Amino acid sequence: MNPATRPTAPKLTAPLSQPGHRLEEILQRFEIRRVLRYLTDARPGEACLFERLCRNYDNPELRGLAHWKWKLPSLAIDLALRRARLDKQMMKAKLFHHPPTVKALALAARSIARHGLSAPQRFAAPLFVVWNITRLCNLACEHCYQNAGPAQDPDELSLEERLRVVDELADNFVPFLAIAGGEPLAIGDLWPVLEHAHRRGIHLTLASNGTLITPETAARLNEAGVKYVEVSIDSIDPEENDAFRGRRGAWQRAVDGIRNAVAAGIRTGLATCFTRRTVNRADEMVEFAIGLGCKTFSHFNFIPVGRGRQILDQDLTPGQRELLIRKLCRYLEEGRINVISTAPQFGRGCLVYGGLEGVFATGHAGKGEGAKTMVLSRYIGGCGSGRCYCSIQPNGIVTPCVYIPTIAVGDLRKQRLAEIWDCALFELLSDRSRRGDHCPVCDYRAYCGGCRARAFAYTGDITAGDPGCPFNYHEWEELAKQAQRHLPVLSCRTEVTSDDLAGVLR
Repeated sequence: MNPATRPTAPKLTAPLSQPGHRLEEILQRFEIRRVLRYLTDARPGEACLFERLCRNYDNPELRGLAHWKWKLPSLAIDLALRRARLDKQMMKAKLFHHPPTVKALALAARSIARHGLSAPQRFAAPLFVVWNITRLCNLACEHCYQNAGPAQDPDELSLEERLRVVDELADNFVPFLAIAGGEPLAIGDLWPVLEHAHRRGIHLTLASNGTLITPETAARLNEAGVKYVEVSIDSIDPEENDAFRGRRGAWQRAVDGIRNAVAAGIRTGLATCFTRRTVNRADEMVEFAIGLGCKTFSHFNFIPVGRGRQILDQDLTPGQRELLIRKLCRYLEEGRINVISTAPQFGRGCLVYGGLEGVFATGHAGKGEGAKTMVLSRYIGGCGSGRCYCSIQPNGIVTPCVYIPTIAVGDLRKQRLAEIWDCALFELLSDRSRRGDHCPVCDYRAYCGGCRARAFAYTGDITAGDPGCPFNYHEWEELAKQAQRHLPVLSCRTEVTSDDLAGVLR
């Protein structure tokens, strides 16, 4: 993969006052990297020393020699917790005996040991994976990036292969897995996959259209270890939503699905992909989510991919997206509901509209307050494609992002995840200085980086600037003026013509 083919644009931002943390200096030391490597080195399928330390810390099930073997390390951890004034029982529940957190910390340590500390951080394996487990879906949404339909693909993974994928993720310290589709609840093989992932210590989330989440299904999801369910609703108006989703009654069934998930005690989120038709009702949508008992509102950035290219004229302008991000940052700051976004600019928005002591988004789902979180968001924020995140297609093909399904970097039927992850494309995507337009010179690049899927969809160059950002407005105008050149669109063998672009990029 070549470096950016588009030229760098004049710099429009000013240098940031970025707080530091003493831990940054410590983690940059060579000897610390050697210790981290020692703690996290392990063969596939085996627990590393760090995992064993956490698992055996103050473990009442240890007997005989095993009890005495781990006694001294447990006493050392007790002393460290007292000096740090941390509650022992809370730390056991939230860290030492919480497998996803242990995996996340082990992966972070392994990544720093291998690649050094970098802003943003390049990870040694995905921190987060979205698995489109099937193309089967009972709806026909206008914007579906997967182009899902009423049947499974004939080459989708078998149950045995799916369970092996779970093992690949767990063996590589992947802590967070989101199962999506199509509609994952439409396939019978979902349940053993969920249960196996839970047993392997992976934090599970499920992205659904909500129409199949009955009270019984919600209870079963809870028992299977699913910690978060995200249901997509695209308009506050039932008829508008049903037209967008391609099925009458979808809105009410999705709302019922949310209520059932909330009643089952599962952390639940409402997800919306705003278009020009619906963005003016964003406040109503967020308030609606709060009223339903959702803990999270998720904004899906529009990407012209799959069936989404058919409604290209509904993409938000850079100005509309910026106003939406500002509004979402305000809700995040208020604290009545958590807000996440697939638009990388949301991380930058937290800095611009929140201030140093505000609330910051950290990666795909995290958040926190103050300067310490701002430091953290510098390392894990913004676009994660190929850096800390990737997607798996129904047939086991690995791609940089669910919105970049045409770039296959590997096949889990034939390759190990570690082999796939260490590729030239992912190395390129991890380096935000190798970009075109304003992205490489932007003072917010560590927190944002621009959406690689939008860049690729609109220009055919994965390193181009994100045309959805106001700092790349020159690119937006250029696309409008040069529409006759035919812009290649992701996952389509056809092209977007000047007729497709009429009124979109102006």
